[in-house]
Amino acid sequence: MLKPSKRHFLIYDAQTFEESGFIKVAGNVSQMAQKPQFWQISITPKTTDGEVIDKDNFKFTTKQRAKLNELSPIINDFIFGMNDFLPHCISVIVCARIMTESGK
Repeated sequence: MLKPSKRHFLIYDAQTFEESGFIKVAGNVSQMAQKPQFWQISITPKTTDGEVIDKDNFKFTTKQRAKLNELSPIINDFIFGMNDFLPHCISVIVCARIMTESGK
């Protein structure tokens, strides 16, 4: 059974990725992601109503193997499909973990 890796992952803010890139790239994710992999995606949007900051967490696993450069449309479709939080969003932190046999 595949488990999300504790070592091979990357983190970025979807709202600022174009300007600032990845926040963290851990393990061998860059090399491993050149071949199609299953991924666990964790999306954490921070929203505000002007006074209170709220944070949610959504997780899903890709239905088919994908390379790193193929993840963007999958993640964007998920985020834009939940557009109820987008107007009040401060940041959208995305963590993509490669799924491995051992979770290592």
